[in-house]
Amino acid sequence: MFVEVNSAVEKVSCDVLCLGGGGAGVAAAISAARRGAKTVLVSKEPLGYGDTRASMGMVSCPGLVDGDSEEIFYHDIIRGGENLGNLELASMMAEKCREGCSMLENFGLLFQRDRQGCFGEKVVYPAGGHTYPRTLGCPPGGGVAIGSALRSAVARERLQVFEEVAACALLTKEGRVVGATCYDLPSGETLVFSAGAVILASGGGGWLYYPHTDCSSGTTGDGFSLALRAGAGLQDMEQVQFIPFGLTHPRDRCGIFLGEPNIAAPAGLLRNSEGKVILEGLSRMTRAAVTRVMAEELAGGGGTEHGGLLLDLRPNLESEKGRRIWEVRRQRGQLNIVRQAYGEEAYYWKEPWDVAPTAHYFMGGVKIDTCGRSTVEGLLAAGQVAGGIHGGNRLGSVSLAELFVFGAAAGESAAAEAEKVRHCEDISRSAGARQSIRELSELPGRKGRFSPLELQRRLQQVMWDKAGIARREKDLQEALELIRYLAEDSADLTIPGYKVYNREVLHAIELRHMLLVAGMIVQAALLRKESRGAHYRLDFPLRDDRNWTRNIVQHMENGKIETRTEAVRS
Repeated sequence: MFVEVNSAVEKVSCDVLCLGGGGAGVAAAISAARRGAKTVLVSKEPLGYGDTRASMGMVSCPGLVDGDSEEIFYHDIIRGGENLGNLELASMMAEKCREGCSMLENFGLLFQRDRQGCFGEKVVYPAGGHTYPRTLGCPPGGGVAIGSALRSAVARERLQVFEEVAACALLTKEGRVVGATCYDLPSGETLVFSAGAVILASGGGGWLYYPHTDCSSGTTGDGFSLALRAGAGLQDMEQVQFIPFGLTHPRDRCGIFLGEPNIAAPAGLLRNSEGKVILEGLSRMTRAAVTRVMAEELAGGGGTEHGGLLLDLRPNLESEKGRRIWEVRRQRGQLNIVRQAYGEEAYYWKEPWDVAPTAHYFMGGVKIDTCGRSTVEGLLAAGQVAGGIHGGNRLGSVSLAELFVFGAAAGESAAAEAEKVRHCEDISRSAGARQSIRELSELPGRKGRFSPLELQRRLQQVMWDKAGIARREKDLQEALELIRYLAEDSADLTIPGYKVYNREVLHAIELRHMLLVAGMIVQAALLRKESRGAHYRLDFPLRDDRNWTRNIVQHMENGKIETRTEAVRS
């Protein structure tokens, strides 16, 4: 590995460059390194943070109870995704799931077991949309424990790690991705990485809907934007999952995750502001199905003063099973946030919770094959930034296993790809690198009218109001126009001139990514004239299998997003 430093730019050469420090990024980087590739891991946040750390730590694994199998799990994934998913990717997810769980345990995290040390029925939980219970629980701490395991695993490997470094642009040569330019937040310097292969593992874009999201602040869609600008195809970007139950108030806790449909337990009910029951039997339903019912009721004016509906868990207290489930939730710490936000009565399920859907996960993303390869040579993707696995809706507790299944595959493939490139030449003098370096150098000290964070907040409001859980053509057209105005305003930024930890520079980089991704979501949502999966159109409320069992694919042509449809890949 070769590192050269001068006063302006730090240059790093490696075989495999992995952008992302969550579960997928760590799995990919370690897998590449174990194949002998000189590997660099770049993380915008501290290693092991992001949505992996923010998760509940629940992981799906098939075949743990009598009757379950990989084949049934596969069919659940396809059915849950409303026939929009890639069959090969779904099959790989089901077949390799156990290996992904084993990889995480080898990193140092042990799943809950019964007294015999086995995965029995007492420690395997049901989740919405799954035919059988197949969800494993983590030790206390959930995603925090996973994050600690990831850091420990990386420390044991021969990896060079760059933390708090944001990717700005991918660099290409003759149609192949050969590196990236990045911004080092602690120093304010520009880093140029030359690589034989690049893996995107940068997560999703939930922050586009802040404060109506349970995602971390780093999920600004960076990987989607990077891939698109490098020439890669993306698919189904309209499929943004809004998990049904998030806090509605107080404002500083709006959007925080409360649970998926199974939090309702056997007897939970969903009511509107007038107390009318609008949904029963929630616990076995998919996230998309529950969210759609909520979206219809909210659009019809049935919401509370806080913009939510009432999740009434009181009927569970009338049965021994319901009371036992409350005790399990309490022991796992799932009710603590309810106590803090809504008080003791809500904590004990004696008072309904005010809930609203919250942006949680992107099913769409970079088009990949089962090796994690994108449509551009030298570029791979894994984790939430990759599309096609879940179709129109992700089943609960599948994403954490996915990180390690597809992260490992992408890492192994990237190492093999890098072997094709005998020498990683210095690309810091290429036209693309010079342009990116210049753009970064011009950010500090700009004297414009708008702060990057101000424009981010305006964009987030547009996305929630016009392209949120319930969509219609008029709103989506208005969203496109407002995004264009915001893009124009983004050319007139004001940014402080200091170098070290200048977060306004980081916000400006993220704003550029967010604007592009927002446009992709809206354009895809406009094109899909039906309701399927997480995409709900008020003006096209029915699913149209005859015309729309198709993927929406986007790529960039002459600086503009081009959108088309393709038959679902079988």
